[in-house]
Amino acid sequence: MNNQLLLILFWILASCGKPVSSVYQEKNISVISAEKTKWVGGRAGVRGIMYTIKLKKKNNQVIMVKTLHAEGNTIPFVQDNSEGITVIRGNLQLNNTEDNPVLGRITTDKPLSQTLHPKDNWIEYAVKDSKKIYKINISKFVLVEPAGELIPQRQ
Repeated sequence: MNNQLLLILFWILASCGKPVSSVYQEKNISVISAEKTKWVGGRAGVRGIMYTIKLKKKNNQVIMVKTLHAEGNTIPFVQDNSEGITVIRGNLQLNNTEDNPVLGRITTDKPLSQTLHPKDNWIEYAVKDSKKIYKINISKFVLVEPAGELIPQRQ
């Protein structure tokens, strides 16, 4: 009987954990969630991925995100701060896969690479009034089904 109680107590304590592994925690912030939503545009071949990362600040300092790197690509992003939570939204438009005779004639010196590497995810940030840049890794993005408008609006 005593062993069963200890086993149950151990199981309860072992199942309580942080939302993200401690490897992906920094002293200033922690990752609450990292989601990605695939979207498709109104024209043939127009598609992309919207990334949303929620960070929780552990103190009252203002955090300025410098770089968002998701699945091997540097992503342009928008940062919103409110009540200790920082939300970062970035959009990656993927290459058009449809055959287009006009686009076939356009040449570039350096081809753009948009391959996705699921484990190459990180954010660089700085604390306001500091020049030191911190880096926090994101373990993976969770795929979420789109809700509402499928095409992201420009801000």
